[in-house]
Amino acid sequence: MSTAFVALIRAGQVPAAPLTDLPDVIAVHALRELATCPEPDEAFAVVLDPPLSAAGQSARVAAVLQTLRAVGVEEPEGGLVVTSVRPVTDTLKRVGPGGALAGTADREYHRFVTVPIAARLGVLRQALFQEPQVESAGEILAALTAAGATVVAAAS
Repeated sequence: MSTAFVALIRAGQVPAAPLTDLPDVIAVHALRELATCPEPDEAFAVVLDPPLSAAGQSARVAAVLQTLRAVGVEEPEGGLVVTSVRPVTDTLKRVGPGGALAGTADREYHRFVTVPIAARLGVLRQALFQEPQVESAGEILAALTAAGATVVAAAS
């Protein structure tokens, strides 16, 4: 089974430094180049943030790709997306309808959703075609779900 994938960088420009920590990258594109990049729609793609050599980046990429491959055998209509999640460590406060503090939320039931995000290139293309102004990981995931993709989480 191939481990190759296309790296998509959310920043406006692709860094000049090679992705030495991610040896299976077959191409690197800025997210805004997605519509015109030559890679096929069925290729695996991973959305990343600079710095690309961040500690643990390669393990997080491997985790989302492994989950995408494992779950994606019978890919749902609209496509499958795997995102990286980690526990919330900050205190979360509940706010009432009028904006008043209503208590503290249990962190056990919340997760921080972040990049890397993995999907088939065509699924990302379709979502970003429909929502071309997205930038944050949350906006990308919202665009993907609006386009009909199913999102699953991979612990990072």
